[in-house]
Amino acid sequence: MKVVALGGAGHIGACGVRELTKRAPDIEVVIADKNVEAANKLATEVGGKTSVKMVDASEHKSLVDVMKGADVVLSTLGPFHVFGEKVVKAAIETKTNLVDICDDWDATQSCLNLNSEARKAGVTIIIGLGATPGITNVMARYGANKLDRVDEVHTSWAWSGVDPTQGPAIVDHYFHAVTGKVLTYQDSKWVEIKANSGPEIIEFVPPIGRFQVCHVGHPEPITIPRYIKGVKMVCNKGGIWPDMLAEAAKFFVTAGLSSLKEVTIGGISMSARSIVTSLFLDMAELAAPEDIEAILKEVAPYGEFGLTGVVLRTAVKGERQGKPMRYVYGCGAAADLITSLPAVLGVLMFPQGQIKGKGVFAPEGIVDPKIFFQELIKDIPVEETKAEPISL
Repeated sequence: MKVVALGGAGHIGACGVRELTKRAPDIEVVIADKNVEAANKLATEVGGKTSVKMVDASEHKSLVDVMKGADVVLSTLGPFHVFGEKVVKAAIETKTNLVDICDDWDATQSCLNLNSEARKAGVTIIIGLGATPGITNVMARYGANKLDRVDEVHTSWAWSGVDPTQGPAIVDHYFHAVTGKVLTYQDSKWVEIKANSGPEIIEFVPPIGRFQVCHVGHPEPITIPRYIKGVKMVCNKGGIWPDMLAEAAKFFVTAGLSSLKEVTIGGISMSARSIVTSLFLDMAELAAPEDIEAILKEVAPYGEFGLTGVVLRTAVKGERQGKPMRYVYGCGAAADLITSLPAVLGVLMFPQGQIKGKGVFAPEGIVDPKIFFQELIKDIPVEETKAEPISL
């Protein structure tokens, strides 16, 4: 089996390559990345049947060339509102199965619209099999399978904004999720709402615990209603810690600085978002020492998790045997592992014959939750609150 790890030298991609080669050392893995130097360094580190190929994802021909001959492509190439649809189109053209971690809601819509083309090409494309979307969606399917009727699915997440290993795609995604109007699912229909609205305190797994999140632009409300029939409400809420960075991000958004509109500085045109993304990543160097100290003091109670962690939660409400019931699931881990491992598990389901269907799918539409969680919990424990009667 040959797997092309697209964006495989990046923060999330490199973790995916490590997990893939560890779990399946006999698989041929091609680390496809624009940063050939980093890709070669990673290939030397993991060894085995790894090789490197340069790819420029902005060029369709380059994507097609690198995908040819692969059995499955594992794509962690973000931001997905830029590259998601491009990668799916290249996979369809080359008739290559694909698993990606697409976390942008608008890119998800565009990719789902390619379902008929993918089905005609005879390929299976799984989009959004990361942390959120990904684990959150499979949690939703797992809970839904236990209910006779599903009324609501609430997905939520919180993320460390001070992860020293994160790249620009992750920061760009966050600004994309909290800017302008986004889609959610209410009263059995998709509606536009203001990003960062509807603040709510969510109880996450330790060490984070109670944390405030707001509506964000994410794929879960786009995909879950398509696969869990009869659901009337699906939402996704998220937030970042520490508070200082969350407030800084809100200021950038309010000031219009998270826009994708081009601005010219010193004769060079660039998007406003690319500027604030760079500022966000360089915060440690730009901020005053006392501000850095305050940030570190805020995350200190979380230990190492405070620097690199992500927590997830999915609540599924409905009815079982005539009674209102709810299931709640939660987990947390380092951002690179919790995002890349689900996609790796998806890739490894192909040779086992555990992925059945042709077309473009979200995880809850094609991934067997029992098989998925049986493998995931070996590295990332998942907490389940047993079915609880809901007070009326």
